[in-house]
Amino acid sequence: MTAVPAGRRRGADEPVVRQVTEELVLVEAGSHKVLASAVCPHRGGRLKYGRVDGDRLRITCPLHHTTFDLASGERTSGAACAALRVVDVLPDTQDGVPGGAP
Repeated sequence: MTAVPAGRRRGADEPVVRQVTEELVLVEAGSHKVLASAVCPHRGGRLKYGRVDGDRLRITCPLHHTTFDLASGERTSGAACAALRVVDVLPDTQDGVPGGAP
């Protein structure tokens, strides 16, 4: 799982979670960009503080550690709850070409 220890700068290839509206976060992990609900469906934890596993494209809520797949919204571990609302999964892009370079 990719996490940045306190006091260390985030590298260019490390996942980023940005609050874009009160209801939505944008998760950027590698070439993936996912627009999802800003709150965990379990108990309303604020996912802008969540931990992102960029390799598996998953986010873990900081409140009770429930983990969700960012492609589908499906809960993969943690407390039983509804799926995370995923609004949009933007296509992989590398070098500005959808789907990566040929």
